[in-house]
Amino acid sequence: MNRPKVSIIVPIYNVEKYLPCCIDSLVNQTLTDIEIILVDDESPDHCHTMCDEYAKQDHRVKVVHKKNGGLGFARNSGLEIAAGEFVAFVDSDDYVELNTYQKLYALATDTKADVVYFTFRRFNDQGVVLGKSKIKKELLFNNEAEVRGFMLDMIANSPEVKSNRDIEVSSCCALYRNELIKKYELRFKSERELISEDLLFNMDYLLLSSNVMTVPDTFYNYRWNPSSLSKTFRADRVTKYHFFYQYLLEILNINNLGMDGYLRATRWFIEHVRNDIRRYIQSSLTKKEKIQRLKEVANHHIWREIAASFPYKKLPCKQALQFYLLQNRYCHLLYYLEVFKKIVSPN
Repeated sequence: MNRPKVSIIVPIYNVEKYLPCCIDSLVNQTLTDIEIILVDDESPDHCHTMCDEYAKQDHRVKVVHKKNGGLGFARNSGLEIAAGEFVAFVDSDDYVELNTYQKLYALATDTKADVVYFTFRRFNDQGVVLGKSKIKKELLFNNEAEVRGFMLDMIANSPEVKSNRDIEVSSCCALYRNELIKKYELRFKSERELISEDLLFNMDYLLLSSNVMTVPDTFYNYRWNPSSLSKTFRADRVTKYHFFYQYLLEILNINNLGMDGYLRATRWFIEHVRNDIRRYIQSSLTKKEKIQRLKEVANHHIWREIAASFPYKKLPCKQALQFYLLQNRYCHLLYYLEVFKKIVSPN
């Protein structure tokens, strides 16, 4: 059998309701010379049986059954056996357009790109489109300075830019050249240890890339699930952000990205803690519990350290105000600011 053009890796856990939609969008791709690697991460429902049935029906489908280890390690199990010229990732509750890999493969081969990034649309179970990512035009980055600049934009924008980020970090919105992955044995970190495994994988990949392409085409359909782990309140999340922030700074320093890297990583950290504060305020905790939690966050010495070295006053007005209240431990004011924002902009 000839080498497949694209290996599509699908980590699977507890999604039997959505799995047929996902896999059907892959087996019916207009590019037929593909392999589809379904990684059953010890799913507690009927997904394991469903995967085996798909493999019986289509010789391009391969199934890996493994002990539960999380999303990153499930993707790694797929990478171990991926034979395609290029590699793509699809989460098992999402789906892709039927011409996705035909168009992406043609773009990658025509431009000799190491990776092609594209856009996604977000939708809910009612089929309502909730938004899409922000790549606005086709671009090619083909020298080290340009690729590193693109990577920094993927972490976060510089402080004075209104939006936190314009480049999405999801590995599902990219087509990667497998030669680089194999040569450097690139793998995902565990999201149970490092909270943004997609960002780290993309950074590892981009630091080794010399030809990066972005296209505004929307190929990926991301199912928005408000009860997913990334959107629910978890008391340990800020601690994980602290750990990841220090890890991120270390990588950027090793790769000589200095002050610009510090500014992007710090904005990443501020943004994610702000989002978590919003989750506290919107959670079912009592007002007293919410303010106590805010105090625990605000009392950490890192905010005073950041205030001394990061130009937070250049942030957009609301973000600068939130940071000021946080680093000065004005927790009641921070609480009421978030409550007011929720009343004014309930959605």
